[in-house]
Order: sequence, then C-alpha cells, then structure tokens
Amino acid sequence: MNINSRILKCISILLVCILIMGIVTNIMLGNQSQAKAQNTKEYKKGSSMLDDYPGYSSLLDNLLKEHPSWTFTILYTGLDWDTVIKNETTAKHGRNLVQNKSGEWVCSVCGNKAYDNGSWRCASSSTVSYYMDPRNSLNEDYIFQFENLEWKDDTYTTSGVQKILDGTFMDGSTIKYKDTSGKSKTINKSYAKVIMEAAEDAGISPYHLASRIVQEQGSTGSSTTSGTYSGYKGYYNFLNINATGSSSTTIIKNALAYAKKKGWSTPEKAIKGGATFLADDYISSGQNTLYLQKFDVDDSDGSLYSHQYMQNVSASKSESTSILKTYREIDSNLNMTFNFLIPVFENMPSSRCPMPGSQSIVTQNIQVTSSSLVVYKTRSKSSTKLKTLKKNDKILRIEIGSEKVNGYKWDKVVLSDGTKGYVVSGTGFKVISDITNCNISAVAIEPGNVRNGPGTSNTTTLLTLTVGQRVTIIEKGKYNNVDGYSWSRIKLSDGTQGYIVARYLEEVKDSGSTSSGKDIVKVMCDGGLTLRKSPGTSSAIVCYLDKGEELTRTEENVSTANGYIWDKVVTESGKTGYVARGDDDEVFIKPINGSDDAIIPEDLEDNSSSGSSPAIKGSGFETSGSDLMCEPDITVSNIKSKASGAVVKNASGKTVTSGNIGTGYKITYKGKTYTVVKLGDVSGDGKATSSDYVKIKNYIMDKGTLSSIAKKAADVTGDGKATSSDYVKIKNYIMDKGDISL
Repeated sequence: MNINSRILKCISILLVCILIMGIVTNIMLGNQSQAKAQNTKEYKKGSSMLDDYPGYSSLLDNLLKEHPSWTFTILYTGLDWDTVIKNETTAKHGRNLVQNKSGEWVCSVCGNKAYDNGSWRCASSSTVSYYMDPRNSLNEDYIFQFENLEWKDDTYTTSGVQKILDGTFMDGSTIKYKDTSGKSKTINKSYAKVIMEAAEDAGISPYHLASRIVQEQGSTGSSTTSGTYSGYKGYYNFLNINATGSSSTTIIKNALAYAKKKGWSTPEKAIKGGATFLADDYISSGQNTLYLQKFDVDDSDGSLYSHQYMQNVSASKSESTSILKTYREIDSNLNMTFNFLIPVFENMPSSRCPMPGSQSIVTQNIQVTSSSLVVYKTRSKSSTKLKTLKKNDKILRIEIGSEKVNGYKWDKVVLSDGTKGYVVSGTGFKVISDITNCNISAVAIEPGNVRNGPGTSNTTTLLTLTVGQRVTIIEKGKYNNVDGYSWSRIKLSDGTQGYIVARYLEEVKDSGSTSSGKDIVKVMCDGGLTLRKSPGTSSAIVCYLDKGEELTRTEENVSTANGYIWDKVVTESGKTGYVARGDDDEVFIKPINGSDDAIIPEDLEDNSSSGSSPAIKGSGFETSGSDLMCEPDITVSNIKSKASGAVVKNASGKTVTSGNIGTGYKITYKGKTYTVVKLGDVSGDGKATSSDYVKIKNYIMDKGTLSSIAKKAADVTGDGKATSSDYVKIKNYIMDKGDISL
C-alpha cells in the first residue's frame, strides 16, 4: 500500500470515529434539548400563538416594544394550572415556604407550624399561585427570573460579577481562608475571578452563580463559608447544597458534611464544585432559568415538582432583582440581547393571580358594632342615605375599599332587598361567620355566572360554572327578585363563595343523583384515577383525580375503548372529561350511595375459557400484551392480591411466593403466562439501582448490550426506546429526586 493510500485510509477512519462520537454525544446530550424543543416556540410580537393563555400576549408585546433586542421562547408545559398548584402546596406541605408572614400568606392546614430555622411557614395556595403565575412577573423588574442561564460568549465580564459582590465578604482582590488544620491561607485571585472561571467551565451564567451565592450567604457570609465550624474546619459550601434539617445546627452540619464528602477544602474548590452541581443537576437538565429551578414544571429530567432548589417561594423573584441590578449598572437601558423562557399552563385563571391580602372582591357577612351605621347610595356622605343600621344588625359585604373617595375608603354592601350601597370602610362593624340557611348539594344545569353578590348589576363575576359542576347551596330564598331573578348563595370545593341564579342549579337527592339522572360518584382506586379528554387510555390527560374525590357523572357507557367502560364526568373544580369505570378486578368509580359490586358489563368480564387473555391490573402494575408492566416497588404479594392463584417464577425458573419480582420473571395466571417488565430494573434483580443506570449508560454509548426485555425495563419514559432521558429518570429515582410510574 502506498503512502497516499495509507493517509486516505487514516483520514477515513478518523472521520468515522468523529461521526460515531457525534452520534453518541447527540444521544447523551441532544435528547433532552430535542424533547424540550418539542414543547417550545419562539414568540413574535402580535402573534396569536398565546390566544388560549389569557394576559400573556399584551405583556410580552409591551416588553418587546421597549426592548426589541430581547427574544421570548414559550415553554408549553402541558400542565393543568390547578394540578400544578395542588402539587406545589397540599400534595406536599412545606414544599414552598414564606418567612415572617401570617394570615392569607400561610397555609391554613399547617398554620403556625415552624419550618427550617423557625421563622418560615408553609405557604398558602394563594401565595404559591401569586408567585408561580408568570404574568405577575412579565415586567422589567422581575423578567430576569425567566432568563436563560446557560453560558453565552462575549456576554459576561469579571467586572460585572464584581458589581454583584461589592460590599459583601467576597469583595477584594484575594481570598483568605482557613485550611483543614486551621492555618490561614490565601488564594491570589478575587472571588469575582474564581466565579467567572467556575461559570465558564460549567457552562452557566456567572451573574447567576454570583447572585445565588449572595442569596445563600448574605453580605457577611455564614457558618458554611467560615471554614471554622467545629468538626468541619477547613470545609466550605457556598451554595448551601444539602443544607436541610429541622434546626440551624442540623442544617449547617448537613451542608458541611456534603462539602467534606466532596473535598471542598478551599473556597475555590467549593465555588467550582457548586457551579458544576448547578449545571449538572439543574441548568443542563431542563431547569435553565431561576423560575424553573424554583418551580420544577419542566419534565426534561423525567420528574416534576420534586427537584426544586429552594423552599423559599419568592426565591426566583427576589434573586432576579440582583441580576437586574447588575445588568442596569452595565447598561442602564438594558439594550442587550437576552432570551427568556416563559412557561404557560393549561386552564389558567382569566386574570393574574392576586397578591394574598390584596383582594377587594369578597362575599362575607358583617355585623354592626356601633350604635348605628349609615348606608349611602354612593361613595359620599352627602349622597342619599339608603338605611341606618342598628347595633347587632347583620348585612352582606361584597367589596372592600382600597382607595379614598371623598375623604374615605368605602365598602360596598347589600341590603335585604338586594339594593347595593356603601358604608365607610372598617368603621362600626366586624366580619362574622357566614350566615346560612341550608346545606344542599347541587349541580349546575346551565353555565351560569357566579357573582360576589345577588344581582346582575353592581356585582362582580367571579367565575362561570361548568354544566355538571357540583356545588353546595348554603343560602336560598333570601334574595328572590333581584334584577328579575332569584339567587342562591353557593360554596365551591375550594371554599370560593358567591351567588348564582337559582334556576341554574339542580339539587342532588339523598340517593346521590339528580332529577335529570346525573349521579355523584367517588374515585375508588388507591392510586387515583386519570381524567382524559376523550375515552381511551391514549387520549390526552386533563388532570389526575385522588382516591375519594367526588365527581358528577353526566353520561354513562359513552365508550368501551381499551376494554374499559368510559363515563363522562365533571370535577368539583369544573373540569370535564372521561374516566374508566373499572374492570373485572376493581371498581374505579362508584355512586356515593351505591354498592361495592363490580359495575362491568358481561361482555367485558374475564372469560378465560373463550381463549381471551385474563388481565392482571392493580395499583402500579398491569398487563400489556404478553408482558406484565410493573413499577419498581411491586412485590409478589401485590400481584397475588389482584390475581389469586397466579404462579410466579424467577429468571431461573424457581417458584417464588414472596419478596420483590424482577424483570424476566414469569407469571402464569388462568392459563396465560406473562413476562415481567419492572421499570428501571434492567439487571433483573427486582430493584432499580445504580447498576441499572450504568448498564443503560453503557448501552447508549455502545459499550454494552441489553436484551429485548431489558430494553423494555429501561424505557421508563415510555417513548419506546432506551435513551439518556431514561438514564436521567432512573438516576433521579435512585437519588429520591423523582418517581417512576406507569
């Protein structure tokens, strides 16, 4: 072979190697970006792409008008707004905290229960809604919580980082610290320089890294950056990673134990290690904005809600102001190029969620405490006096005055005949418990408006009921001819109160049904139930329903898709969709006053003698063709509780009667044998462990192989293939940062 031929052959081999490396890199790194791109779209001024998301377009158009160099990318989360708020609040109390707050800011369930160092309280749903609603931050003051935090060349400067550090313990041209033996040491670099290097190496914004450190440490530093804490001398944790616990001492020790484990024995090592942590665990895993780090509503890493950097509900908003300050010092007009990732949610409220305590629209009863209280026709003491109330008289208030008019703040009230008037706010009366005269379950038979008071005039529409939506009537017959209608006072499942035209409601009888045949049913599944847009297990998910949740069934036997009977239902929050009624092993829903008997038509019942395959289905497992798909914690007893008489054999063919089941096990039930596919359990030992995700990683990088059944177990995302997304999801599950479910 001549020299030219050898050179050409070498070049060919090199090109093939580069191509293979590119493919592997794309598999490992590109899948997450691609998955995210499928849910994102660049916004153009005046576009109709946000017509289904009220209030966004006008706010973004205003920002683009002032800053034409800015770009906005819309993140379509696909998540239902109410479901998101539920998961950020009542689904896990303490997931979001507020400091030194009370009243409407604090969760009514947790009340004064102390969290963290004692000054924090569990945030209420209205508090979380206020901070999570992106529309409250689509302005110049708070927009930077949506800034893309990935490194951008020719954007950042060391002097810009220094501006964030000015006046803090990280000011100065050198870094002085204590080593593990207690000796004083010096690093001949500034903190700004170290942060700049750390951020560039990690591929993240140095301004974000600097402001995050200041957010964690304050201007004077703390025990986790002193290097002098007893038992952990010479160790540093600038980002307070793993700083958890029920007391200050526990929090500090956990953070420094983490630093010691990582070998962070200098401030430089701690900062660079922290930057890598931010990049690997957040910014490179789909949480590349302050907002997404605080509120985990992007499932690029295979999980939702659980992987959140801080419990402080206002963290992303407050930290964004530090970033803004730096940018304004660099360019007061902010005429730089920025990209912002704006999340949108399904079924959002028509208007922005208000700050707790700022609500002026109410439906509440008050009682006169002074000798008399004058009700005026308008907001003026010189207007007509409608009535003078006596001490202990009770009346309905529907608005609280927030601004002075003619020298006073005025509250709007309703007299017994439905007439509206005004009293001077906060003087001569007190709020009392609701005045009710009944407690009747009812459903809406027309899409009527719920108002803060009786009447179509001088009242505010709060919401519109969905046909079939269930409510409780707490007052009727009091306002019988106001603006031509009789009005009933109602309460919704979330506590919202208001008035609606009485004829728009139909009362639920003791039998649990209405005169028109609508039934109130209850979710019976231990693991809850899925509400879908149309009948069928492949239909889009509207929301998830908890066990015990009550629904209005508006239509029965709509379909028999996928072997289930499907009924049309309406939730108490007004969402409409379809649920599976049950199968031959379990009743998924039942009438609230009905029996526990299975309600499956005969043509869908199991009949193994006819040659059909008997289904095995329970919470966390179900048959799919010749496979039995299982979640990671399913045991033999779980299977036998739903398939009595089933024979379980391990991969060696030995019958097992207890313990975990693993991928490759065989289960024989009523003459049909299934192969177990346990999600995450690639090795077949019955558990999802680090060895499983190593096998997946090697397979993706062409360093190992997986059997066909192991590939199914590796596919925890359900997209039909084993990819880096599955690897990340299994890793998060093992680290208790996410779940794996069917």
